[in-house]
Amino acid sequence: METPQDPLPEVLEESARSPEERPAVPDLAPAAAADAPSAPPVAAPPAPPVAGAPAATTPPPGAPPPQAWAAPAEVAGPAPGYAFGGAGERLVAYIVDSLIIAGLLIVVFIAGLLIAVIVPLAGLLVWLIGGLAVGIGYFPYFWVKGGQTPGLKMFQMRVVRDHDGGPIGIGSALLRLFGLYVLDGLVFYIGFIWIFIDKRNRCWHDLIAGTVVVKRA
Repeated sequence: METPQDPLPEVLEESARSPEERPAVPDLAPAAAADAPSAPPVAAPPAPPVAGAPAATTPPPGAPPPQAWAAPAEVAGPAPGYAFGGAGERLVAYIVDSLIIAGLLIVVFIAGLLIAVIVPLAGLLVWLIGGLAVGIGYFPYFWVKGGQTPGLKMFQMRVVRDHDGGPIGIGSALLRLFGLYVLDGLVFYIGFIWIFIDKRNRCWHDLIAGTVVVKRA
């Protein structure tokens, strides 16, 4: 029976050799690296958002394409829900008021005539006072009271202050009446025609009194 050899002398002999005399040991690292499966590439982390930059949003499927911002349309007229009184409506309203004034003057004339049969002087005073009250007081009364004469009320129009839309006073009403009766018709009625030139549909009697005619839109 053979006795197993002790490997220790061979190991000592191998270690005693110089590095040049030792047998070359093949390098298995490249082969192992080649046989190892390649690791998948790691994606770089997303860059942090820049401060102040708008966040990019993706529209949902089926959404309409984005449109450019447009400024809202300006409100037409002096205020929301109101428009400037038109020339045709104001003309019809003036005719209606003129017919009412004419009817009231006829009533005053008949009343003064009946009184003049008994007391001539009293009848004359009725004509004078009644005629002035109707002819001069009709328009200012309604303008100051609520801004609406019966003719203007037919079209839901009223006379207001031009700078703030408030009710007018007796001074503005009398000044407007002067412009209506005298100033507008001085030069070929251009004071009435001015309503087609002015952007706020004002006649000359509106300009001198600081008034404007508005209606509900």
